[in-house]
Amino acid sequence: MSVRANPTENAKLQELFLAVYFNDVQKVINFRDNYPEIYAKRNNFQVNSRFSSQYSFDLMILTFFNQTIWNTSGWSNEIIEFIENNRHKTKQMLDYWQEERGSQNIQRIFEYNQYWEFFYCEDPADKDIVSMEPIAYYLEKGFREIDLRLYNRAECFDFVETKKLLELGANPDIHIEEDEDSSILSRIETQSSFLYACQIIPEFKVFKEKGYNQIFNIDRMFGDLLGLAAHEEMYDLLNSYSKED
Repeated sequence: MSVRANPTENAKLQELFLAVYFNDVQKVINFRDNYPEIYAKRNNFQVNSRFSSQYSFDLMILTFFNQTIWNTSGWSNEIIEFIENNRHKTKQMLDYWQEERGSQNIQRIFEYNQYWEFFYCEDPADKDIVSMEPIAYYLEKGFREIDLRLYNRAECFDFVETKKLLELGANPDIHIEEDEDSSILSRIETQSSFLYACQIIPEFKVFKEKGYNQIFNIDRMFGDLLGLAAHEEMYDLLNSYSKED
């Protein structure tokens, strides 16, 4: 049974959060050696959502988020060195976890939409809403129900149901409005691009320059990294069934 960190310990654990977030393996090792009792509670790090709900998670999951976002392809020559450096640091961090846990095959157990309050994700309990409108609204416009259900489950980041609907023939390329960016695939791609360009890459670049000598918003940072990883994985799933060029 895990032991929950108290507020004082969680404040100290924020140092560890930052080290894991930015793949600073040596700082993680130093923290482990200097604060072993607090380090032992790393799997119950607490964050507050935009709705003031409190959640706990294992700090190791940050490494899997990093692995997802930095291992993508298609980067320009201007930034590829920066990307490859982050890939390398992520690999070092993952190697650390594998060595610590004595396993080369650590299973990631995490459902993105359990943390839907932290990123651009619709409430997974709302199964009859598409782009903030009732599904009935779009059914009256002539859209297939299976395509609307796909849109709903994808924007709620329900990967299991999204895959089932895709396998049943749901179309991720359907545009529910007149503009060409209204498909669920476009919606996921647009938000992913925003998070890369406006949040994650700038944050990692600033850290490279300033290190820990700055003010961090831990809750927002968690949501950004989580959100980008979720969008990248959902984009890959939807795109694998897309028929658009």
